[in-house]
Amino acid sequence: MPKLLFITFFICLSQSSFSQDLFNNLSSSYSYSYLTVKGKAFSKKLSVEVDLGDTSEQIELGKSYSEILNNKKSYAAILNYMADKKYELVESRDIVGSYQGTGGSYGIILIMRKVDND
Repeated sequence: MPKLLFITFFICLSQSSFSQDLFNNLSSSYSYSYLTVKGKAFSKKLSVEVDLGDTSEQIELGKSYSEILNNKKSYAAILNYMADKKYELVESRDIVGSYQGTGGSYGIILIMRKVDND
């Protein structure tokens, strides 16, 4: 009998903590950023374009981030800066191209998100 009572208590406790996590995830929303990072010709510096959205505030903030991140020499520096702004990496993609049978990767796309707590 005590084992059955303990198991029932454990299941109830597990369910309540799971539902609390589910509620916390529903109360949070995300804002995404789309970073295009390409190498500059004859240079070790990187060209960075940050897209945060279509509103005027998002456009201005994206331009500001782009100016700060432009001419960095390290992909890690870009990721660290965005992490300092509370963004986390969701996905990265290579930008590939070919011309007359030759080609390869000439940049990456970083998709990041920021948790906006309501």
